[in-house]
Amino acid sequence: MAKPNGSRCNLDCAYCFYLSKETLPGGPGAADMERDLLERFIAQYIEGVTGPEVVFSWQGGEPTLRGLDFFHDVVALQRKYAKPGQRIENDLQTNTT
Repeated sequence: MAKPNGSRCNLDCAYCFYLSKETLPGGPGAADMERDLLERFIAQYIEGVTGPEVVFSWQGGEPTLRGLDFFHDVVALQRKYAKPGQRIENDLQTNTT
């Protein structure tokens, strides 16, 4: 499971405990995953999977706030590091707004 933008979200649900994390040092958005960290994460995650299927789960906050370019980059990096014959799957937990 990865949280590419930390607790950043476009809603303010009363029940959400992630929003309180925005008060940590660095403030809102400080936890956005930078590209070099994204590449290391993907490479190491794929390397650690010995089976034919690798599943990435993206959560947040709201992961879609990173935009399509971020997820295009994700897929490109997954293709770069996938082992021959390995299938990559991406799950996305979103509030769909």
